[in-house]
Amino acid sequence: MQRNRRRSERHAVGFYVDQFINDEPLRCFTTDLSSIGLYMERPVQSINRASKLIQLEITLPRSSDSIWAVGEVVYDRLDSLFHGTAVCFQAMATAHRRYLCEWLHESSRTERFLTHPLRRPSPVSVNRPAPAMARARSTRALPA
Repeated sequence: MQRNRRRSERHAVGFYVDQFINDEPLRCFTTDLSSIGLYMERPVQSINRASKLIQLEITLPRSSDSIWAVGEVVYDRLDSLFHGTAVCFQAMATAHRRYLCEWLHESSRTERFLTHPLRRPSPVSVNRPAPAMARARSTRALPA
């Protein structure tokens, strides 16, 4: 039986953060966030990390302020398209940590995802082709 190692509740999110490695910014997409860490993904590309410590700039959805944190890479996950990184926060200003905890507690699930203020969701319509049997029946010649 696998033991849950998490010390804090994860919240599903969907917004961009900036990760700084060797003073170079990399744009990443965060998929879950807690008061003690996050998981983010970006397209696969080579990076040279001098240490496991990285700096993060986190701008929460519907907020203009940035949260700055230093995090330690817990693990990396690579697949053919994305490089995922789990990070545990090591240093963060007290006011920023308080703001993050309040945001996680007070925001609803829909508020945790980035939406463009000018874009309205459009209705989705699916055009499915008729099944092969229905097409075969409709193309048969009718007796006169």
